Amino acid sequence: MKKCPKCGREVKRLLALSRTDNKTMICDECGTMEALDSLTHRGLSPQERTKIAVEATGNRWAVENFNATYY
Repeated sequence: MKKCPKCGREVKRLLALSRTDNKTMICDECGTMEALDSLTHRGLSPQERTKIAVEATGNRWAVENFNATYY
């Protein structure tokens, strides 16, 4: 097991490259959050950012619930 330098969680593999320095390997969840945070500069609304985050989980129920709530 390896420890993610960003969140400190123990994970099997560090597969994501941190966008903050382009050299530190971090866990997938932290990598996803950094990617979503970088989208805020492109003018996405909070609703659009949340939709991307919900879809990234792969949880069908959460996606259906989000769509039923906002669309």
